[in-house]
Amino acid sequence: MKEALSLAFQGWRGIFTLGFQSALIYRWGFFLRVFSSLLPLVVTWFVWGAVYQGKGTLGGYSWAAMMAYYFALLVLDNGFAPTEDDFQIASDIRDGKISQILLRPMNYGAYRFLLFASSRAAHLLFASVPLAVLLWFFREVFVGIPLSKTLLPAFVAFCGSAVLQFSISFMTGLLAFWLLEIGGIVFILFAVEFLAGGHVFPLDFLPEPWRTIAVSSPCGSEYWFPVSVLLGHLHGAALWHGFLLQWMWIAVAFGLAAFLWKRGLKKYTAVGG
Repeated sequence: MKEALSLAFQGWRGIFTLGFQSALIYRWGFFLRVFSSLLPLVVTWFVWGAVYQGKGTLGGYSWAAMMAYYFALLVLDNGFAPTEDDFQIASDIRDGKISQILLRPMNYGAYRFLLFASSRAAHLLFASVPLAVLLWFFREVFVGIPLSKTLLPAFVAFCGSAVLQFSISFMTGLLAFWLLEIGGIVFILFAVEFLAGGHVFPLDFLPEPWRTIAVSSPCGSEYWFPVSVLLGHLHGAALWHGFLLQWMWIAVAFGLAAFLWKRGLKKYTAVGG
């Protein structure tokens, strides 16, 4: 038993290392992606600066808290969000590459998650320098935030967001068992996540019942919740309720993915050799 676990661990470690090394090939793409995120953040800085002229707070957010909100979203997008994992999964299915996994004692979902985790680790490694420069530039907006108390729960929430985003991407990619092209569905989901997740503005600005609907949706758990935890907006029961909701959506997404995987394998046919 111990030997089997050791072999399994070596196998998963090898997959993670391979994924990490493959991701390093695109290290300049990491820098370009981070720097391309600078423009929207700079525009946001000036737009909200104009909106806040003569105003103390809006929707419970000061100007500094608003800028901290968008900076946290930038970190979340660049360090914890999937990068075309759904398209890669769909390509594995269409091109018959999953046959290599099916012939081995290996779980395809775990295999894809290790590749996702390794690419995020590589991305964070190379994005850490430009993000650190940004953090220094925006340091004044974090002055009023109790980071000593919020960093640990925020890190857990950010990791939960990464798992939730991967599970949704994995589920979406599995639709390739039935569809030749999943691009339309991916872009629709991206638009919904962008709007209902709080990228345009914090969900606190929405009137009821739309705020509650958006916060309770998977999109809210992906983006608004981890950022709100970092900013210290959630405490006590509200914080635990947010974690429970986030992991509930993770369980739902993985459950649906397992269902699609089992049904899809019944339709899957690999031809050639």
